[in-house]
Amino acid sequence: MRLALILALLPASTDALLPISAGRRAMLRETAAALAVAAAVPPAVAAADVGTTQPMESVDVSAYQKIAGGGRYADLLVGKGTEVNAGSKVSLQWVLRRSNGYYVDGSIKMLSAQSGAVRVSDNFDEKDSFVFTVGDGAAMPGVNEGIKGMRQGGKRRLVLPVKQAYTLPIDRSPGPLPDGYGPRRQIERELQRQDPYNYFYLEVEATRVR
Repeated sequence: MRLALILALLPASTDALLPISAGRRAMLRETAAALAVAAAVPPAVAAADVGTTQPMESVDVSAYQKIAGGGRYADLLVGKGTEVNAGSKVSLQWVLRRSNGYYVDGSIKMLSAQSGAVRVSDNFDEKDSFVFTVGDGAAMPGVNEGIKGMRQGGKRRLVLPVKQAYTLPIDRSPGPLPDGYGPRRQIERELQRQDPYNYFYLEVEATRVR
């Protein structure tokens, strides 16, 4: 699945990257594919449905839609409440993973393991959510755009290229941002790799929209 997502995240025309030959563009795509296969780490290690202990849910690549500015999203559960639009105040429960599926942090606390993720706390109080107003700059660009159209109660997986996610210095980055030193260091290391094909998984649940 990681290979399919990397290829899906690549521009339809790599002319947007560099003025290079068709042969060079083909080689870049093949290299990205090879790197994705080589880097594939054991099956999914964390729960995809926010708040469950299931292994990471498989989502067909055809289910992913484009996010304005870069990235993709897929709905895991369509909500029935108020829709998220520009100016909406939103409370999000969230789980962050690296591109290999490894759990980094979230408002739902889990222990990472190759066999899956074990939830270690029930913290659905709104004080533990990431609360922001769409368009106010508090959320990273991929989140700000990626949750538009969700409805309260819905769950969505965002696949965000690094440029649509966190920024350095990490302490000043838009959120949702982990509190702990360890998770923040993981994010910093991913950003410092400067890999144009690297991305984060961010699974969110819109617990309140107003």
